[in-house]
Amino acid sequence: MIDAPTWGDLFRNLKACDFVMGGTIYGSGIMWGYYCSRPFPMLMQKLVVYHGVSHMFLAMSLAMMIALPFRRLTGYWDNGMRWRKPEDRLRKYDCTSHFEESTGYSRFRINTDL
Repeated sequence: MIDAPTWGDLFRNLKACDFVMGGTIYGSGIMWGYYCSRPFPMLMQKLVVYHGVSHMFLAMSLAMMIALPFRRLTGYWDNGMRWRKPEDRLRKYDCTSHFEESTGYSRFRINTDL
């Protein structure tokens, strides 16, 4: 079973492309917030809509910035590392074997390791 990465691992694995993606998403949220707030007549209504939309995009960009290092560290995203044995590459996305072995249904599984 794969150990979950800690918050320190996630922050140390942030790359420049993650920051560019987060800035792009947040920047587009600022523009969407501006365009969504234009039709409102009162300033307070404009501010509420602008801040609401831009902060939603900020939260989404932060979530995406954390999701990419997590996927890199857990092996579900290409991290540039190569496998020492080619047969280990096929076990990378095997998420069911552990659960089948803990139940009684593992004896009904078709053996694909041959």
